[in-house]
Amino acid sequence: MSFTVFIQILIGGLLQGGIYALAAFGLSISFGVLNVLNVAHGEFLMLGAITSYGLFKFLGFHPLLTVLGVFPLFLLVGFLFERLLLRPIRANSPHEFLIASILVTLGASLMIEDVTFFLLEQSFISIPFSLPSLKLGGVVLPSIRLIILGAIVCLTLLVHLYLRRSFTGKAIRAMTQDKEGAMVVGVPVPRVAMITFGIGTALAAAAGAFYVILFAVTPSIGIPLTVRYLSIVILGGLGSLVGSLIGGILLGLTEALTNFYLGSHWAPASAFFLLVLILVLRPQGLFGYK
Repeated sequence: MSFTVFIQILIGGLLQGGIYALAAFGLSISFGVLNVLNVAHGEFLMLGAITSYGLFKFLGFHPLLTVLGVFPLFLLVGFLFERLLLRPIRANSPHEFLIASILVTLGASLMIEDVTFFLLEQSFISIPFSLPSLKLGGVVLPSIRLIILGAIVCLTLLVHLYLRRSFTGKAIRAMTQDKEGAMVVGVPVPRVAMITFGIGTALAAAAGAFYVILFAVTPSIGIPLTVRYLSIVILGGLGSLVGSLIGGILLGLTEALTNFYLGSHWAPASAFFLLVLILVLRPQGLFGYK
């Protein structure tokens, strides 16, 4: 394998991993604060991709700027989802609420997929967009992938700064580490829970806005993607935000290398092999605690 090919595979793996990490970051933060295992998380990526396509096709948005419309819209969707579907089933027992949330989000996932199949006029969508490649010496770099990777890094840093510097962000981190302690010191739990789920939903949709530029999107991709994101969250450590980011990038690189050497049909298997290997060697995940 030449150095040029290796660099291209590396960039492809980092980009795929960046999209995985962005969406998994949203799933991890929702689980860490709300104790919600959101089975519909992949559907929000799919809906974000379709919304991005609609903004591009019907409203004339630049493909790389559709995320500016998708993120706030799905922030609101996440607020409503938590307020109308999750808050009413919150029980005294965290275990009961976890089971109930799985059932509710699974039902929402199946409903979203069926409705999207019914309303979508074509079997798949993608945004036809490309930019001239960059040439550095003998290495050809796909500029569109580099731009999207940079946008993902910037969005992740903005969310990180929000969690570090704002009062609500500090409350979210406090609830991730110690829910009962956060409640004792007066953290407004219902408000923080709603904002947290909104951010998680918006991150998944933003990942979809980038995803649709690079890959074809179908209504059926939601649940398979959710399984990947759950694998990433477990790989990085339940409730660990840094772990979900590192896990996503690691998974993307693993799939890219496996796809090149063994073929595309082995890529999903390699991802789950990596997950099993990590769980055998370190059951709490890369950044989790025992």
